[in-house]
Amino acid sequence: MDETIAWLLWYNQSRLHSTLAYVSPVRFEKNWLAAQTQQANS
Repeated sequence: MDETIAWLLWYNQSRLHSTLAYVSPVRFEKNWLAAQTQQANS
């Protein structure tokens, strides 16, 4: 169980994805949210 959670944390926080412009899924979501917030405030 702990190994699965550790792998998921690594996968979502560290692994770079070519389909996401070589950023991690977590970073992609943070960037997307920041862009949405900035657009809403414009």
